[in-house]
Amino acid sequence: MGQAVNKKIPLVLIALLLVAAIMHLAFGRVRPGFGELVDWVFSAGAAGEGNDAVAFMNDFTFRAIRFPRMLVAVFGGAALALAGTVMQASFRNPLASPDIIGTAAGAAFGGAIAIVLRWSGESVFVTPIAALLGAVGVTWLVFVLAGSHGRFSVANLLLAGIALNTLFGAITAFVVTLSFDNYTASSRVLFWLMGGLDNRTWEHAWITAGGFVLFTLMVWPRSRELDLLTLRDDSAHSLGIDAPRARRSLVWCACGLTATTVANCGGIAFVGLIVPHLARLLVGPAHRVLLPTAALLGATLMVVSDLGCRVAPASWNLRLGVVTAIAGAPYFLFLLSRQRRGVSL
Repeated sequence: MGQAVNKKIPLVLIALLLVAAIMHLAFGRVRPGFGELVDWVFSAGAAGEGNDAVAFMNDFTFRAIRFPRMLVAVFGGAALALAGTVMQASFRNPLASPDIIGTAAGAAFGGAIAIVLRWSGESVFVTPIAALLGAVGVTWLVFVLAGSHGRFSVANLLLAGIALNTLFGAITAFVVTLSFDNYTASSRVLFWLMGGLDNRTWEHAWITAGGFVLFTLMVWPRSRELDLLTLRDDSAHSLGIDAPRARRSLVWCACGLTATTVANCGGIAFVGLIVPHLARLLVGPAHRVLLPTAALLGATLMVVSDLGCRVAPASWNLRLGVVTAIAGAPYFLFLLSRQRRGVSL
């Protein structure tokens, strides 16, 4: 009976994601709405009958504004959820996530430097490359600081990650402070650091989707290794894998997933932390099923959160990173309380 339910769960999650995506396209503070979306879909995006100017604006809104924004939310949320799932298995710690071990802070630092120095205006690829370099650099530092003679402990990795996360968060804040004499650059980087999908284009959608597909193809075939990494290293070694090497390569993949998302979405908190736990509650710990489930949940959470930002009153100026933090912080505290009581996560 349990297996039958588990087989239905991915289908239910796909249906929920489709509903969330349709709502994301159909609703906002201003028109067009659901009726115009239906007309646009059945006319294959062509100009409709009647008022051609209105039809043109509807087509532009759906095709050039809402659709790429929705795709960035889908692939960005899925990427963060996968990165969190990989890190929690690799570190054997349910509180590990890209936000905590420094990867997201490194990506944010790289992206902020690109924006403040106005490199991001040169090409849509500049910020993703800068974010990737920042994430890779911080992750490399984590392994260097935590390792000794090529070996490292999981506890040292987490401690080094937390320290570097704080350090690079402070450096990024200092960089923003130095840019206050340039209002345009400072406001751009501040809004970007708070997370948001404003002004996302098809180029951003393709970059986010490409990064997600590339790194997912590196992670998904290694679901068995992720299962074994949840055991002790000596147990994993007896079952045929080199745990430190597997952990290192998988964390690099998580680093790529995180950098791609941060570059195109800004700072999005807690998605990589809470979604893997929700996925495990639904389908259990086997990563062959857990990875796609987490990706679907992460995509749905991101789409719904961004929809909330879009329908909220304009005067609130609600940012996506703020919404996910409000949802994720209480759950994070709940996890900490469970761990203090010795309850398995």
